[in-house]
Amino acid sequence: MPVLCFLLPIVILVQAASFSFTKEPKSQDALHGRSAMLRCEVNDPQGVIYSWKHNGEKVTDSERRFLEGGNLKFTAIDRTLDSGNFQCFASKNSTGEEYHTGETSFNIKWLESGMVSLKSPESEAEIQSSSQVVLQCNIDGHPRPTNRWHKDGALLSEKSYKINNKDRTLTLPNASPDDNGVYYCCVKNAAGHACSNDNFTLNIIDKSFPQPVVKPDDLVVMRNEEALFHCQFTAEPLPTVEWYHENEPVANKSRYYTLIHNGSLLITQVKQRNTGLYKCVAQGPCGPPVSLEASLRIAEIEEMMPKQSRVFTADSLERVTCRAPHGHPEPEVWWEYAGQRVPAEGRVRQDGLDLIFWPTRGEDSGTYTCFAQNKAGQRKQELTVTVATKPEWIQKPADSQLEEGRAGYLHCHTRATPEPEVTWYRNMQPISDVRFKLFSNGTLCINNVEVYDGHLYSCESKTEAGKLNAQARVYVLERLKFTPTPQAYQCLELNKEGHLQCSAKGRQTPTIRWLRTDGSDIPAWVEQKGGTLHFSTVTWADAGNYTCLASNSQQGEIRAVVQLTVAVYVAFKLKPENMTVYQGHTTVLHCQATGDPLPFIQWKKKDKFLEADKTCHLIPLRRLFKLGAEKSDALSKNPGVYCVHFVCLWSSTEKPVQHSLADDEKTPYKMIQTIGLSVGAAVAYIIIVLGLMFYCKQRRNAKRVHKGQDGDEQELECLNGDVQQNGHTTAEIQEEVALTNMAASGINKRHSSHDKLHFPRNNLHTITTLGKGEFGEVLLAKAKATEDEEETVVLVKSLQARDEQMQLDFRRECDMFAKLSHANLARLMGICREVEPHYMIMEYTDMVTSAHCIIYVCVSICLSVSVRLSFYLSVCLSICLQRSRRRWRSPTWQPAGSTNATAVTTSSTSPETTCTPSPPWVQQ
Repeated sequence: MPVLCFLLPIVILVQAASFSFTKEPKSQDALHGRSAMLRCEVNDPQGVIYSWKHNGEKVTDSERRFLEGGNLKFTAIDRTLDSGNFQCFASKNSTGEEYHTGETSFNIKWLESGMVSLKSPESEAEIQSSSQVVLQCNIDGHPRPTNRWHKDGALLSEKSYKINNKDRTLTLPNASPDDNGVYYCCVKNAAGHACSNDNFTLNIIDKSFPQPVVKPDDLVVMRNEEALFHCQFTAEPLPTVEWYHENEPVANKSRYYTLIHNGSLLITQVKQRNTGLYKCVAQGPCGPPVSLEASLRIAEIEEMMPKQSRVFTADSLERVTCRAPHGHPEPEVWWEYAGQRVPAEGRVRQDGLDLIFWPTRGEDSGTYTCFAQNKAGQRKQELTVTVATKPEWIQKPADSQLEEGRAGYLHCHTRATPEPEVTWYRNMQPISDVRFKLFSNGTLCINNVEVYDGHLYSCESKTEAGKLNAQARVYVLERLKFTPTPQAYQCLELNKEGHLQCSAKGRQTPTIRWLRTDGSDIPAWVEQKGGTLHFSTVTWADAGNYTCLASNSQQGEIRAVVQLTVAVYVAFKLKPENMTVYQGHTTVLHCQATGDPLPFIQWKKKDKFLEADKTCHLIPLRRLFKLGAEKSDALSKNPGVYCVHFVCLWSSTEKPVQHSLADDEKTPYKMIQTIGLSVGAAVAYIIIVLGLMFYCKQRRNAKRVHKGQDGDEQELECLNGDVQQNGHTTAEIQEEVALTNMAASGINKRHSSHDKLHFPRNNLHTITTLGKGEFGEVLLAKAKATEDEEETVVLVKSLQARDEQMQLDFRRECDMFAKLSHANLARLMGICREVEPHYMIMEYTDMVTSAHCIIYVCVSICLSVSVRLSFYLSVCLSICLQRSRRRWRSPTWQPAGSTNATAVTTSSTSPETTCTPSPPWVQQ
């Protein structure tokens, strides 16, 4: 027990020694209004409570100053509230012990703006010329700021003025009017810089300087009225006063200006040219001139908008704005109702330019007037206000029975404010029929009621406050009528079966009877059934007047009279026939017809009846139509379709006949000859083409058999155009050259020629691939033989085939082109044989089409148009056939002097071709 008592104080001392401050607050600089922090921390913060004291009083948390852990944080330093000493206290909850740091404080730097005041003399009234004036700068701060003085924006130097930085004063030892101006000061310290917020204006009055006594006012006058500007200055001696209008002296103006001795200006009969800015300028014996300004304007006011109307609903907030008209001076605007101004308060009131209703009521309906007035006059605008109410029924539409053929009425009467708008619908669709008329009171009138008017009708009456709807069904009372009325004149054929039809309708199904109009009985063999009068065999006695009688018990009876005629219908006895006639010949068209009464015959062409003239006339007895031949120009108008029109008293019929003329040539067989000639020319052309093809084939085969080594040079001479045949070089003949026998006998010669044509593959640069040939790919490339030469575009054919025959053909083609030297054939420029595949380098030219190779030959023989067209068609078909072949034939010949010579090649590149003839004569 004594040991424990001895150890307990030691443990407490060790714990106390371990509790100490690791961070203590230190004095620091701070800016007024800026944030700052005093730090306080202990080595063992567990169970430690921090607190702060300011000038011995405990600090409480606020928005500006609060504890953050053990630190005291300031969001905005205040130079008054935060001046003094701060201490940090830390206490242990377990032991209750408390420790504190030393006192610390802020060195708060601040700068507070102020005004410039008069320090000496005491008041501005005591300031005299040539006396001392002292100005005080009331801007303070910590540390003491340095100050500078300014006059009218210019910095004042200490050489010219007496400036005391300690007292912040400016001394003017001998003030004069030259020192007049606006004085202000600006200061600066560590807290920043600031300038005075209220400046001092020094105005030392010199008696010799003009001082304004009466200043001119801005004037607004009516046109042609007087305007008087008052302007008066005082000085010793009195200054001279002058007036200026838009910077021009008024003295030089018109007679409308009058200068009064006291300095005023009178303007009589003000016009628009007199408006503007006026200046009153006073000049003393010394000092600058003093000017005062005033403006003159003519009073005006614009017209207001026309009358407007508004419809409001009850118990709502409504606002109507009166747009003030433009005017000068600014017009005064107010609202009136019933001759009284609308008050500024109440349920209906005026708020500025607005007329406000809150809430609206029915008694608010009426006329309100907005007035605008200024010196130029008064303008007004009327507003008609209507407070809408919901419609109320006066008479609702009801189901109605309307008689057919008469006018019917449906009523839909309502009342409301304003007058409600009524709309009628039929089967829920708006009514657009012109037979329907809507009256202003809502009544719908149906003129000439028809059966299909029986539908469901609905009316809608509405205003801005609401609407009403009602429906009514219309039933149409059908009148007694024929459906349809029998034709008044009818004709039946003799000895044939006939009928007279009569039908009627009404509210009640009517009874229908036929009667003879003369009162006689209808014969027994004439049957009546369901309104039909049936004649089994029509006789001459059946002709006459008949009456159809329709009746019922509700609507009475109606009658319709029919006049029946018995006749023999028109029939053709001799019909006209189609004819082909010669120009200049007389032609007769036969036509006869029978009927009772005798029919009247007319001829019609192209929907027009023909009349007798010099070229045609009718033969009445024979019923013939005769075409004359006096004038060939008149006959040329006659070909076409003729129609015979027969008319009897009750019926008519027509019969068309085709009439045509022969060709304009003198002989009737000219057309046949033309067709035969065309066909013969085409057949002859085909035979000639086939014969030439067979001849060329036989000749080629013969050359293959009989031509030997000695024939090679001769053949090359032919290809190169050296041998003459019938006065022409063989190069002008387009034919194929057989190369099959140019092989074994000239092997040594070929080797020597191939060595000369050797071309380095490195000097060949491929551009693109043109297509696929018989031996391999055909390329477009650039070749350069030597460094001095320019690159040339060439055609390169590659040997990629493995077949021996193909390789032999490739070598033969190389030999052939090596020996050819004709100007119209492509030249062999070189051969590449270092590596496979071997290349044959040819001269490259643009591709030619078959149409370019056709030579136009003028034939002296005069052929007809049809023959020439047939020939041209055959040529075009031949061109299409050749161009459709997707091969370039070898060799292809072109006439000398052609601008588009093509390479002669056996390769089959396949450019896409279409049959579009290029020469103009082919297009024709």
